[in-house]
Amino acid sequence: MHIDRGPAANASPWFAGPPGEADTAPAPSSLGQAVRDVVVGTLTEFVTRYAPAFRVPRVFAGFPVQADVHADLAHVLGLLHAGGVTHLAGTPVDEALTTVLGAVDGPRTHTFASYRVAETLRRFGSWADNALLSRLPPERQAHLRAAVDTGPHDAWLDARTPRNYAAVLARCEHARAELGLPVDDAALDDLVARTRALIDETPGRQLDDSTDGSGRFDVYGPALYLVAEPLAARIGPAWEAGARQALALVELVVTDSGTAVGWGRSAGALARCLTIELAGLVARRPELSPTGPDEWAARAGDALTALRPWFDQGLIQSHRHRSTYAYRGPARRLQMTLDCFGKLLDAANALDAVPVPGPTPRRTRDAVFWFDRDRHAGVWSYRSAHTAFVLPLVGSTVSDYLPAPQWPGLFEVPVDSALAAGVPVAVYDGRTVAPAGLPDEVVHRPGRLEVVHHRWPDTGRRQVADEPAPVRATRRARYEVRGRTLHVHEELRFDEPPDAVALQVTEAAARPLRVEFAVGPADVVTTVEVRGVKDYRSYFGELPVVHQVELAPATRLDFRWSVTPKLRVASSAYGHHYDALLYAPLRDRVHEVALTRAQLDRHREILAEVDVFHLHWPERLLPPDLAGHLALIDAVRDSGTRLLLTQHNLTPHDRRPEWRGVYQAWAAAADGVIHHSARGRDRACAELPYPDHARHLVIPHGHFGDLMTGIRDDDRTRTEAEFGLRPGVLRLGVIGAPRPEKDVALVIDAVAACDRDDIELLVLSGTPELPRPPDPRIRVVPYELVPRGEYNRRLAAIDVLVLPFCDGDMLATGTVADAVGRGLPALVSPWPFLTEMLGGSAIPYGRTRADLTRCLDSLDDARLDRACAASGRLRDAHDWARVAELHLAALESLGPAKL
Repeated sequence: MHIDRGPAANASPWFAGPPGEADTAPAPSSLGQAVRDVVVGTLTEFVTRYAPAFRVPRVFAGFPVQADVHADLAHVLGLLHAGGVTHLAGTPVDEALTTVLGAVDGPRTHTFASYRVAETLRRFGSWADNALLSRLPPERQAHLRAAVDTGPHDAWLDARTPRNYAAVLARCEHARAELGLPVDDAALDDLVARTRALIDETPGRQLDDSTDGSGRFDVYGPALYLVAEPLAARIGPAWEAGARQALALVELVVTDSGTAVGWGRSAGALARCLTIELAGLVARRPELSPTGPDEWAARAGDALTALRPWFDQGLIQSHRHRSTYAYRGPARRLQMTLDCFGKLLDAANALDAVPVPGPTPRRTRDAVFWFDRDRHAGVWSYRSAHTAFVLPLVGSTVSDYLPAPQWPGLFEVPVDSALAAGVPVAVYDGRTVAPAGLPDEVVHRPGRLEVVHHRWPDTGRRQVADEPAPVRATRRARYEVRGRTLHVHEELRFDEPPDAVALQVTEAAARPLRVEFAVGPADVVTTVEVRGVKDYRSYFGELPVVHQVELAPATRLDFRWSVTPKLRVASSAYGHHYDALLYAPLRDRVHEVALTRAQLDRHREILAEVDVFHLHWPERLLPPDLAGHLALIDAVRDSGTRLLLTQHNLTPHDRRPEWRGVYQAWAAAADGVIHHSARGRDRACAELPYPDHARHLVIPHGHFGDLMTGIRDDDRTRTEAEFGLRPGVLRLGVIGAPRPEKDVALVIDAVAACDRDDIELLVLSGTPELPRPPDPRIRVVPYELVPRGEYNRRLAAIDVLVLPFCDGDMLATGTVADAVGRGLPALVSPWPFLTEMLGGSAIPYGRTRADLTRCLDSLDDARLDRACAASGRLRDAHDWARVAELHLAALESLGPAKL
């Protein structure tokens, strides 16, 4: 079936979300243009707010601005010019470049900033005939000549600087040579040789960035190949071989949100930029990756989508409620903003011929990438339909290098900290130690990893040298993934008993966890609220909750723990008694939030942080305006959230024809559908256009016995007095709202024709058009929605329910929940839902008034007793705890939408 969305699909008077970029800007012509658009928009705001007329501030938010900011801004403007952008913030880009380059502080510009200045100038000619230099006075040209010279090199090639500076310095000299300035060829050859040696140093050809060989592998391994790309021909085959392995590493460990390397330094915004940079590399050199440019473009699309919200008011937001490493702290916020822009634009210029990508293939992973197998240095990458993480096995005890599961938005840890999360710690005389550094044993099997550490160094160390640790201890950890749960078995051995032993698991802000510890009676399990505490921030957000176990100290400790991300569900019926009964038993496994009519103004924010939208009754959410419903359906789809639909009926009870299209639209978007009966499932599937991939489950309606606990012994007497009923009779009842499918008149006529004096009919579904026979055995009460307590009191006066439903657009009725909850027998029509749900508690009466009259005349205590007993037995099958477990299975079958 085709749903006619019409030109007004996004212009509903009832539902209109805030316009997004896609609503106001033309679609980009390529992935490169999409990346460039993000930078141009943010950079325009940056210049307007903070650098009017392209004059960089000297002080920003209290911090002195360093010389590299000028160099990075010039680099960004040069890349924009190369990408065909002629004006920015109303100024010609070449004029802006002249202004920025004219303010460069030559003596204070070095390393990365040096080659960025040199490469920017080279785009406008050699040094001797440069179109930009000719606009500047001699003293400013002298500053630029000093800026592109980062020597002497020996000052940068010592133990205090990162090892990748060999490649950086080589690129500086290469850029000077390309610019036509004299260089020392022997020095350049030496730097290239050093870079080649870095590449060939480890079997995995990834940079060990420690200065003592302790195995600090991180994002700077793949980044080395981008820095060294201009030197590829000089370096020779080693560069291509290493670049292939760097791309293979990132293909294995990249997250769904486009984070190239999710542990260690720069694993936040810069790691997402790296994914886009690598896509640019593959676009330039497609022979490097077997998966090809298209798949890399899709990964870059993931990263770009994740990065967009990280730019606000012209600046990177890596420091707002998040953490960076101290060396990239608030003092370098301007530089980090421009650094990101430069990385993105360099990639954009390579991606201009690459179409805007489709969805990224989400393949399962369960493998170890070995940086150095002999030293057990590697990273375990795991991704299934249910969970995902990387677990680094590298040499550092800083929090984000520890052998703990990490994945943005799912498993997060503190950044640049001595606070260990996801591994046990021991305390000796105030020193905190943890099993870390390169492992002594690693055994990988499908879905499992066993890791052994015989050394427990101090936490928070940048490097862990191969020297005796302050504590002699062993940790043997066995990790196993089952479904959405990561199980860990810990065996700890200490030569001397520690003062304290503990393990904490930190929880990401938008991802509640279920953490369980199987420990002894002397151990203490607790949950600590740490919201807003600076030390508990990851690259991606706050870590508001810590799950902790403190173990009674001993020399031998064995215990187990597990962590399961809760499924996050937004419910359209949040607060309704049906929804409350359904989700209450799942509270420790499902995190439920409201997305009702009252929250529609925040629907994008809510949908961004849930896995499933559980829709019950569309009519409770929006009026019968198809355009509004289609707009919300689009928002659900665009957010990546799965749609679970409980198909209570085929259309709302008010039967307005407009609802037919609304119900069809929601059915066409469903990923999963819950039906309350097999008959209802078959009928709905015949009537509604569900997609082929939708999962259909039959789950019974829970009973409402839990809502009846307040019924008093005298409620029957009170109700009889209220309505003038006769005590001591067999009372039939018709309850619930009037429905077109409910033939209440048939019941009234049948009772009126019945010969028995010991029965009485109480109709609580009265409407003006119902017959009013002058029969003292029949009492018709106009229908009204009454409080639950009053409803229960009236129900207490009824012995047998009569359910006179015929086929129609109803697929279920909640009155069966009252019947089972109260343990009442029911006289039922042939509507299949009733007999399917009520089983032996249903007493079929036939179809006609005469059939029901005969049934009433023949009804005896034995038949009623059997039906009443059967109704009591149904309570277990319709118990909300069981129903909730079946719903959980439905949610699990959809899986977490966002990993």
